[in-house]
Amino acid sequence: MVMKSTKISVIGAGAVGSATAYALMLRDVATEIALVDIDQMRCEGEILDLSDALSFSRASKIKRGTIEDARESKIIVICAGKPQKPGQKREELLEINKKVVTSIVNDLKPTNKDAIIIVVTNPVDIMTYYAQQTSDLPKNQIFGTGTFLDTQRIRGLVAKKLDIADQSVHAYALGEHGDTQFVAWSSATVAGKPITTFEGMGKETLDQFLEKTRTKAQEIIKCKGATFFGIAACVSAICENIMYDRKYVLPLSTYLPAFEICISMPVVLGKKGIEKIIDVPLSQEEHQLLKLSTNKLKNIIGN
Repeated sequence: MVMKSTKISVIGAGAVGSATAYALMLRDVATEIALVDIDQMRCEGEILDLSDALSFSRASKIKRGTIEDARESKIIVICAGKPQKPGQKREELLEINKKVVTSIVNDLKPTNKDAIIIVVTNPVDIMTYYAQQTSDLPKNQIFGTGTFLDTQRIRGLVAKKLDIADQSVHAYALGEHGDTQFVAWSSATVAGKPITTFEGMGKETLDQFLEKTRTKAQEIIKCKGATFFGIAACVSAICENIMYDRKYVLPLSTYLPAFEICISMPVVLGKKGIEKIIDVPLSQEEHQLLKLSTNKLKNIIGN
């Protein structure tokens, strides 16, 4: 049974926002979902379409919402912004999406003090940082989807290679949600056994998996113009973890005081947001990759 008064607002009725609202409905995460967008006609069209699926969900209401609806929500998902084009790097979206995200976060004030803000807009690590700087909420209540989807992609590739279920693979993509992300292969396991010790899982194979993960978004965008199903599923899973206070460990973009930026590391997620950052064992090479990733983001934001 869904918790009482589980209202979620999704800001941005584009492909990602609409797919997120749909995923939330199918997972029975919220009793009420509000879709918010400045393009009221587009938003109304999405609501009319989504309402046809309402009878297959436990959600009692899905509506075209306002920023006031978002202020009162338990979870606020920010998907608004300019989407990535074929061949375009995520950081090329920086200036326009910074204006969009900071404007939204300012409009959300005063925000429900118990609210959780999930940033999806790219470049997600930097957008999360600016959202934290702008909001009146504690940093642990504002985080980005980060490398959660990248981690699912990596696990899927490993699982297919080993002919096992994705859920049996314990590996994390870390760092930037972008070109400098890396996988903590030194601590990745299946049934407690290091992944690197399995037959066929040598450095060349693992490097290929990472490259496929890094470039998959561009491949999808090239084929169909946008990515939205995978990230929507990730957002709905994050919301479910918050609503049920499950305290799962997920790789999300969060503020790391040691680096003074937001970047993806495994965190414990509960109803109050990020409760703890897990210190993953890294090899010397992986520490250097993390430093490379953090330095890139720090240079972009000027820290």
